Amino acid sequence: MRCLKIVALFLSLSLAATPLVAVAQSVEQLFQQGNAAQEAGNYTQAENIWRRIIQQYPNNANAYYNLGKALYYQKKLEQAIAALRKAIQLNPNYAYAYNGLGNTLSEQKKLDSAIAAYRKAIQLNPNYAKAYYNLGVALSDQNKLDSAIAAYRKALQLPEDTSITFASAHTLAYNGLGNALSDQKKLDSAIAAYRKAIQLNPNYAGAYYNLGTALSQQKKLDSAIAAYRKALQLPENNSGSPASVHTLAHNGLGLVLEQQGKLEEAIQEYQQAIKLDPKYATAQNNLKEAQRLLALRKSPPPPKVESDRQWLPTPQDEPLVGVLRSVVRVIAQIPTGNSVGAGWVVKREGNKAWIVTNRHVVTDFERSGRQSEKIELEFYSEPPKGKFKPRYAAKIVNITDTTNPLDLALLEVTGIPDDIKHLPIASGRVPRTTQVRVIGHPSNGADWTVVSGEVSNFLSQDQKLQIQATLAQGNSGGPVIDPQKQVVVGLMTQISDPSQNFKEPVSTNQPQISATGGFGFAYSMDIVVEQLRSWGISLNQ
Repeated sequence: MRCLKIVALFLSLSLAATPLVAVAQSVEQLFQQGNAAQEAGNYTQAENIWRRIIQQYPNNANAYYNLGKALYYQKKLEQAIAALRKAIQLNPNYAYAYNGLGNTLSEQKKLDSAIAAYRKAIQLNPNYAKAYYNLGVALSDQNKLDSAIAAYRKALQLPEDTSITFASAHTLAYNGLGNALSDQKKLDSAIAAYRKAIQLNPNYAGAYYNLGTALSQQKKLDSAIAAYRKALQLPENNSGSPASVHTLAHNGLGLVLEQQGKLEEAIQEYQQAIKLDPKYATAQNNLKEAQRLLALRKSPPPPKVESDRQWLPTPQDEPLVGVLRSVVRVIAQIPTGNSVGAGWVVKREGNKAWIVTNRHVVTDFERSGRQSEKIELEFYSEPPKGKFKPRYAAKIVNITDTTNPLDLALLEVTGIPDDIKHLPIASGRVPRTTQVRVIGHPSNGADWTVVSGEVSNFLSQDQKLQIQATLAQGNSGGPVIDPQKQVVVGLMTQISDPSQNFKEPVSTNQPQISATGGFGFAYSMDIVVEQLRSWGISLNQ
């Protein structure tokens, strides 16, 4: 949660035109209405009010700042940046505007630029505790945890600021400090920080949720349950990411109950999380996994793994059976449960195969960026009721760095069925209007879903294809196939987020995004093949 501040009215001396008192009252009333709308969450109404003020007084930096805030909360990020930059242009010493600019850039994952903006805010106002807090959040997002901790501790040394509606700067800083310490596996210190945040604000549900997560990592499950239930008793807070506090608490409670073997209760909690936020993919993934575990409990599989080839449809019944067989479902365990995405076989040698997928599918990308320590793969088959697809343990053998915009990981698996082969890969540019099929595992749908679409654009600088299709979370890492040539032409990495600007795509597994989008992005196979070869994977196509 990042801190913004509602700025009170500062009358510009340039308003001395018509009767000054009448003008001042009019502008003051508009500011009061804008601030009231903003505080009530009516951001569209607030935006209209700020634009009215700007139309009358185009040199009012405060109006531009507040307009930037209203646009930020509507996810109109490019417009928000333009408004905040205009506020800074009108008032180069405007620390609040630099802080707001940093928040907006952070939302776009432009963390270096965001950090520069926060540092500028701090330079202009060295006692600006909220800017130090936000700086800590951005540094944590870069996994620069020691620097983040230093920023949080600096915020705690500065005078308290209670202007934030849901928590003070010190409360947020203790919570952020706890997150950074937790990411460093310093759980005792993290728990102490969360408890300090709760002491400062007993109604801070987010700190209770984080406390529950840290306690669950210490296997103090009963204490974790108590913390999650306390978070659910407190007023909801929708300002967080990737979901509201109550959504996260229901999901966290479900995980702990699942660890206790209370699968029916865990399922109810996941369903509650999804009811609150139908777009929260992590809870959808966790629900599917808990339902699978419950079904396994009721119908235990035989000790020896059954061959799943007996459950394959014939090529006459399913012409894509060979292709589907080479596409895997990746299940990676992360602190919030299960990250699910797609991947596909790029090479096979005897009993061993290599799978390419996205980095964010197999890491805790929302928090620590740590690689999953438990990754399992499923291959396509259609088992009858009461039977289950076998799972195969996989390991990460190569992965791009979190600072690398190329979001790729390479998995290795052994002991898979003999009939599974690598998929042939195309080279060269893919023309616009090329018809394609995308295979993935949408969190809100069935696994191995095949969606038809077309290449609508090629981003040459990024080596990405824009795919026009109905895509969903869970397509990450899946192949984009040219059905005419029967070759892979791309690797899915992003879908569009209708709530954001066209130029602001986000990860297909990212929980806060819409469940479906009208277009998405895939890496051109040339850049994927280049990376695979740098990892020592020679492709015999």
